[in-house]
Amino acid sequence: MRLLPLILLALAFGLSKPLEAQMRAGSSGLLNIPVGEIHPDKTFSAGLNYLPIGQVSKSFGDNTANYFFTLSFLPFTELTYRLTLYPLSPKGNFSQQDRSFNVKFRFLKEQKILPSLVAGMEDIYSSGSGEGNQFFASSYVVSTKTLSTRAHIFRLTAGYGYNYKSRASLDGVFGGLSYSPKRFSNVTLLAEYDTRHFNFAGTVLLWKHLFIYGGYYGTDEPAAGLAYRIHL
Repeated sequence: MRLLPLILLALAFGLSKPLEAQMRAGSSGLLNIPVGEIHPDKTFSAGLNYLPIGQVSKSFGDNTANYFFTLSFLPFTELTYRLTLYPLSPKGNFSQQDRSFNVKFRFLKEQKILPSLVAGMEDIYSSGSGEGNQFFASSYVVSTKTLSTRAHIFRLTAGYGYNYKSRASLDGVFGGLSYSPKRFSNVTLLAEYDTRHFNFAGTVLLWKHLFIYGGYYGTDEPAAGLAYRIHL
């Protein structure tokens, strides 16, 4: 797994396509944090992610995975429907799924000097009493600014997560940095702080539609996932 970002870089050699981020929650983002961007209007994506035990509620009791469907429209809104496999038996059989919805609204589009501004919520509804099963609940505001040179593209992201649920996945200040060489702009290296850990990953966009990433949450939990993206 430690070689995965390098493998992705090698696969992308000779390809050139601007990369749009895709966080493990299914929304536009780095790895574990949102960014101040949404996917282009009328973009649909579907994908899946591996989730080690440290990235889900302790009630899951084991490593798991999620899959998601995301749609951008209006063109300042992004909606995500995500399902996370939930083990119910002692043998670890995934006989149920936790369902959650994410929403992002872009209030300011990035300009030459000004950064973008986006607000969003994750896991916004539960049919249960109290906190119900909102294992991934969080609300946030986030901003992103792109810095470009002749050969390099840097994107700086900073935001704040509000703890409106005791299980909030984002609670406090978070931020991250992504880097892409212009010659291979479909490849991105990223680093982030998600209010709990520093995470690192490499990402690549292949054949204009297939998005793949690999890296680490903290220093010992592998991160991996893929998504297929089309413009409607």
